[in-house]
Amino acid sequence: MAQRTPLPTRLHMIELKQQGLPLAQIAQQLRLSLSCIKKLWRRFRHHGPRGLQPLSCCPKTSHPQQTPEAVRKLMVQIKRAHPHWGAQFIQGELCRRHAQRIPHRRTIERFLSHFPDLPKRRYQKRAPLSDPRRATRLHQLWQMDFKVNHRFPCASHRGSFLNIRDMASTLSILTYTLPEGRAALSSQEALGVCRLAFTQWGLVPEAIRTDHGACFCAPAWDSFPTDFTLYLWGLGVEHELIPVRRPAHNGGIERDQRTFSENFLADYPFHGHPQLARDAQAFGHFRNRFVPSRSVRCQGQTPWATAQHLHCQAGTYTPEREAKLFEVQRIYDKLASLRWQRTVDGWGYITLGHYKYYVGRAARRQAVYLHFDRKTLEVVVDTGQHEDLKRWPIRGISYPDIVKEQKLERKLKGHWWSRKQAA
Repeated sequence: MAQRTPLPTRLHMIELKQQGLPLAQIAQQLRLSLSCIKKLWRRFRHHGPRGLQPLSCCPKTSHPQQTPEAVRKLMVQIKRAHPHWGAQFIQGELCRRHAQRIPHRRTIERFLSHFPDLPKRRYQKRAPLSDPRRATRLHQLWQMDFKVNHRFPCASHRGSFLNIRDMASTLSILTYTLPEGRAALSSQEALGVCRLAFTQWGLVPEAIRTDHGACFCAPAWDSFPTDFTLYLWGLGVEHELIPVRRPAHNGGIERDQRTFSENFLADYPFHGHPQLARDAQAFGHFRNRFVPSRSVRCQGQTPWATAQHLHCQAGTYTPEREAKLFEVQRIYDKLASLRWQRTVDGWGYITLGHYKYYVGRAARRQAVYLHFDRKTLEVVVDTGQHEDLKRWPIRGISYPDIVKEQKLERKLKGHWWSRKQAA
């Protein structure tokens, strides 16, 4: 980098020139370039001694692309109101407020770095998600996951959420706030949240991916599909389960949970669960419409803009037509490929789903195997040596049996016997 010529050297150059020495000899004597000597002599002739002083390199007039003063003040105001927000969310808020000009993300970061009192954000390079089935169509794959027992700043309350995200466009499908005091949902309640998402978007996705939460799938020893899975199968939605203790296979929603925590929950002023539910859903709408995504799928566009260019093969949905869209034959086809192992209890019964089936006291404490006969629509019990012990018509697979209206309420604390005595 070129260094500034000291002021004494400049004055000495003028003295030598006034003594009649040529500029080339002065440059050789002072060990400066000839162009530098010519520039200083020209500035002295035009401006006198004032021309030898260091001059500012700033332009006389503002650049036409310079960020307006009102927008710069607004950026600082937004950053102070949301200290955890990065340049992306500040861009989105400027767009939502219809600012005169929206600066680039790097411009916002560079401008805010001049304020030492503002917290700095450290961005890490993201590795591509190792998704074995990467979604390429809109609503081809939704991911669901819980965020439970988050403690709000300056408040003793906790909040739990169930988030749903579309993998192809990174759209926030639904942010459902669990009732106060709840940190989990039953299978029927999770089914109701799915119905709420289907109703809001007017469609059913091709597949939904979840972890092994108790509301999504049965324990390993049971392995019979839950009402949540049967409901999705009946509507033609594939239910995918990630491997146990492998959250990276659900990386999209895991990253979405982190964004939700850092940019909404970290500085949220809690004023009650009803207001929290409205604000959480509004935050998802804000992200979809205004915040540019850094995902490789979006290429700097908002999720909503990305979704406009994607092909969609999802089926249409309305709550009134749900019973007609529901086909039990789809469930039968899925059950025909499954087998279950049970141990007969001391009374000769086994449990499958929500129902008990009588095998006989002769088979007490024995391990039996069950499968579904697609032709006769019966549950078949055998000893593992292809000897049928019992056959029963399968129960609990019809639409009224699977879909039950439930209200999500706060569960009472304490044991069941204490609640019974209190009643």
